[in-house]
Amino acid sequence: MKLSGKKVMIGCPVRDRAWILPRYLESIRALDYPPDLLEFCFIINDCSDNTPELLKEFAAQEQRPARLVHADSFKPGPFERGLYSFKRLAELRNILIGQFLLSSCDYLFSIDSDIAAASDSLNKLVQSGKDIVSALVWNGGAVNSPDIYNILQRDGTGRYIHIKSFPPETVFPVDCTGAAYLIKRWVLERAHVKYNADHGAEDIGFCKAAQQAGAGIFCHSGVRCFHYMKKPQAIF
Repeated sequence: MKLSGKKVMIGCPVRDRAWILPRYLESIRALDYPPDLLEFCFIINDCSDNTPELLKEFAAQEQRPARLVHADSFKPGPFERGLYSFKRLAELRNILIGQFLLSSCDYLFSIDSDIAAASDSLNKLVQSGKDIVSALVWNGGAVNSPDIYNILQRDGTGRYIHIKSFPPETVFPVDCTGAAYLIKRWVLERAHVKYNADHGAEDIGFCKAAQQAGAGIFCHSGVRCFHYMKKPQAIF
């Protein structure tokens, strides 16, 4: 399918990810997508490692536009998985949306900085033509579960539950996703969808608002990304 010249901004909030950033940046650089249709944006916040320096080096080496936005809170809380503030994450992701809207890009590819994307992932997601479509990302590493992914559906009570059974190599509807997903511009520009922590995790707030605005949310099970959920422990 022809890509029709769709421009994509790739980015995410980033904090203390020096341990995985080189692998992440290599992954997004290797995406099989026309280079002149890509640009990057990273929201750098409250870092205590050399994350800012790594991103500055990346931006200096890139021929494509690469925005680095500093958004320190000056009251940094914990950032380890499960301890961070969803309200703060919503604020940071909304800053990314604001930067995206200053660009001329057609899509925002929100891919977290501990994700490694397959080279064909962006191409396939754009080709799906969906309002919001995610890659399939295994999230079970944090809870030692083999069947926890980044996709959820609402049950009869309205509670969000993980989708554990899904068709292979197929685009299928979900109620919520996160980690690595493509968003059409109209969802952010005309529908003014933003992140919020009113329902727990900021991705739930975003997806709920997107559905209320009429956007369809999908997952492409043929696009799989690897999630480095834990920082390796030093071995002495």
